[in-house]
Amino acid sequence: MSTRAGSLIFATAFANSLLGGAALANGLGVWDWIAVALLFGIGGLIVFMLWPYHQYTFRFDAEELLHQYVDGDRPATMSAMRRALALRIKADMASNWRIIQRLRVALQIALLFLLFDILAWLLAIAGV
Repeated sequence: MSTRAGSLIFATAFANSLLGGAALANGLGVWDWIAVALLFGIGGLIVFMLWPYHQYTFRFDAEELLHQYVDGDRPATMSAMRRALALRIKADMASNWRIIQRLRVALQIALLFLLFDILAWLLAIAGV
């Protein structure tokens, strides 16, 4: 997701520098303000995608596993360990999927904002 956010940063910067410079040569109009607002919206969504607060779960602590399955009073069988670990992996996948879905929706909204941003700049250049 970080790579896609980086690509979005590049595309946004390229489009806004190319089209924004041409559009702002004629002064500020309604479409210019809309394009700038969309640019800030894209920036906010990119910050949301890149902010390191997401709590992904996909690693096992070896010490915890040994304590839970091996070092206890009654060590678990291999089949019991496999079953418990498989269920834990499934729970981690479900937890991570919710996070990934939110980031994916933010990326999709940011891409729509980019398309509207380009359209707003083009309308500003055309003087509509």
